[in-house]
Amino acid sequence: MSDYIDIAIKTAGLELRVSKAKPDLYHCIITSTANPDFNWQRGLNTKAGYGAPNIGNVLYHYALRAQEISQYDDILEWSDENGHDLNDPNTLPDFKQLVQDKTDLRLLLSEPVYQNMMAGLEISQAIACARPREPLNNSG
Repeated sequence: MSDYIDIAIKTAGLELRVSKAKPDLYHCIITSTANPDFNWQRGLNTKAGYGAPNIGNVLYHYALRAQEISQYDDILEWSDENGHDLNDPNTLPDFKQLVQDKTDLRLLLSEPVYQNMMAGLEISQAIACARPREPLNNSG
């Protein structure tokens, strides 16, 4: 896992309990010494054959979700940019869940740990984008 994820896990004192709910669906409970009164519970689907997620996978997944929702001012902008129909009954609940996931992640980690982790995510993404790509070998 990436250093910024490992640092967030260690700094916030995160612990994960996972139980299998259905094939490829896991119930995850994360607790934190940073906020011991807050239990973060989510269901998480994994690809077939990958098994139960570890705490780094879960944290990275929700960091990406928090990053996604942070770029939008409201549901109108989010739905327009992502092709969601506002008349679809799932659109509002999906948007609200993204907002709730971000809020809960901040509570779980504490604000300073959350900010450091998100900065690490952005830096790692910038580095990945700046790396030269291998040319395609078209010599068949």
